[in-house]
Amino acid sequence: TFDGAVLRRGEPGYEEARRGQMWNASVPARLPQVVVQAGSERDVVSAVRLAKREGLRIAIRSGGHSWAANFLRDGGMLLDLARLQEWSINIPARTAWVRPGVIGSDLNRALQAHGLFFPTGHCMSVGLGGFLLQGGFGWNSRLWGPACASVTAVDVVTAEGELLRADANQNSEIYW
Repeated sequence: TFDGAVLRRGEPGYEEARRGQMWNASVPARLPQVVVQAGSERDVVSAVRLAKREGLRIAIRSGGHSWAANFLRDGGMLLDLARLQEWSINIPARTAWVRPGVIGSDLNRALQAHGLFFPTGHCMSVGLGGFLLQGGFGWNSRLWGPACASVTAVDVVTAEGELLRADANQNSEIYW
């Protein structure tokens, strides 16, 4: 069972899910076999296990800001993380816990109320998942470094469908 949605090619809602938040309206004609709109961390684990069972390659979308829609591939699975938009801020520690679908400008509005800031992308609609996986080059990167250098831990779902915490001390080979 999924908290989000699993839409196979040809089913109602598939095309809307495939297009997702594609921001530039130039959606290529690449068609995944299935689109999973994850509604929880558990959905991500289940989606990876489903892809493994069915022999599907996975492409990930967290916000849909890729100009070339690199997340759209023929065949395979599109794992859409855009619904994972929760975050929490630990003000005394000056840290935040953030899901991959969080939009950088939304996070910074919340941080600003506490005199804090995270180096997000130039465009207001960029999801943090893809932004960080590509290094996180944005406002003031020359001064503060890439945003990925400010990440202290990640929760990762392996190709085997196992959820792991990775930081400098545990599963550090994944973290680095």
